[in-house]
Amino acid sequence: MIGNKDFLLDKIYGERLLISIHADQRELASNIRAARAILHSYPDTFIRINAHTIELGHKNPEYTIDCRLGDRKGIMSEKGITAGFKSAKKQGCKIVVIDLDEHIWQVRPFELSKYISRRKVDFISGMMEACYIVFNGEAVVVNAKIQTRREIESIINELKP
Repeated sequence: MIGNKDFLLDKIYGERLLISIHADQRELASNIRAARAILHSYPDTFIRINAHTIELGHKNPEYTIDCRLGDRKGIMSEKGITAGFKSAKKQGCKIVVIDLDEHIWQVRPFELSKYISRRKVDFISGMMEACYIVFNGEAVVVNAKIQTRREIESIINELKP
């Protein structure tokens, strides 16, 4: 059991967002921002920002989202989705959080859905269970196992201002 002394409660979401006192300080602001977007959009979700571990050549997952490991990927373009998924799988994640707010200024649903749909085998195999997309303080979740590319594109369209 994790003691309360190891985690801080988020000032906005309280116990729905627990922040390890040993979290990676370099990425903490971005991790909190993306986590809050998910919690804002999904009121029944709980997120823990994990402790940062220093292990040669291994980057630990930043999140535990509803008891499943997840990692935030601040991609530079839609093409970064492929590398983001591969990296998250290597980390043992079941969830990948595509953070568009980090480097991208507009949502392009057609392009995003194309690259996410190409990861269909990751979902079918069970290696991935969900992909959250964060943009402008909002989030949507997609799953290429049960959604077509057009359905994914339609869901991503909800992020447009």
